[in-house]
Parts: sequence; structure tokens; C-alpha cells
Amino acid sequence: MASNQEIHWFVARTKSRQEKKIRQTLEEVGVESFLPSRIEIRQWHDRRKKVEVVLIPSIIFIHTDKSTALSIPNDKGISLRYVIDTTKVRHELMTVSDKEMDNFMKFLSTNDEEFLVEDELIYTPGMKVRIVRGPMAGVEGELIRVDNKKKVVVRITGLIACSLEIPMSRLEKIEK
Repeated sequence: MASNQEIHWFVARTKSRQEKKIRQTLEEVGVESFLPSRIEIRQWHDRRKKVEVVLIPSIIFIHTDKSTALSIPNDKGISLRYVIDTTKVRHELMTVSDKEMDNFMKFLSTNDEEFLVEDELIYTPGMKVRIVRGPMAGVEGELIRVDNKKKVVVRITGLIACSLEIPMSRLEKIEK
């Protein structure tokens, strides 16, 4: 069993449309958090404006130890609830590994860059792969086929999966 002092990424639910405010409040009290979002240009009749769009509504990731995480709603007065991982025997707070979060953050940091698919080489859908070149170097995921195009998927188990087209020349197979 994990110690209460170990640092984890905890998955928390916020009230609808309160994600950015909660991120700001967490930052003010010195708690690291991550809000999956991206900047989009929105068009109104008279103007265009860059806006931050939350990608997973009502979800924020909090990077801290368990005792601090549990104290946040009560001691800090921040309105959030933690997601419970029902896949485990003991229903515990859902956590995401540092590696999964690093991969997820790298995926989100790309500028919606879609790559053209080259050839199939020796890769098959379902294979675990690592990106070895380009801005996504080091990200690991699973190779899938979508609409006859090859895509790499990065999955945060039980929560979200992201995909991106990557040329096969930028991949290497992960040996088990």
C-alpha cells in the first residue's frame, strides 16, 4: 500500500465551468495542478479572440501527497471531489502515474500537429510503441488503426485516450 507522503497525480471533479478558477486557487495555495486545455480562436460577429478551452469538462489533476489532497476541500475551501478508482479491490482515489501524465501533457503541448502516415513497416494495431523523433519523442502508447490511417494512442486508464497521426519512421516497437 502506498504511503500518504508519496506524491501522485490525483483526478478530481470540479463544479461545471469552475475548472480554471479552481486551478488558480490551487496555484495560490501552492498546490501543483494540471488542467487539460488548449487555446482556440473563436469568432464573434465583430471580433476574433483567443480563448482557453477545457478538454475534459469538470476534471483537474492535482499533484501532491494523499493527506494534502484530502485536506484541500476542507482546509483550503476548494470545491472539488476526487474520482474513485472502482477497478481496484479497495476503492481508492484514482491516481495517474507520472509517466502517463508526462505522456498526456506532451500530447497536449503539440500544436494539433498531424503527421502524414508513411508505410506500414512491421507495425500492427495494438502494438506498444515509443516515438523516437520529433516533438513527441519519448512518448509511449499503443498503435491503432483509424480510418485506414495509423495513429498512436496515449491512454490514461479509465479516464481518457488521445490519438495523433505519427509517421512510422518516428516509431520504435517496445519490447516486452
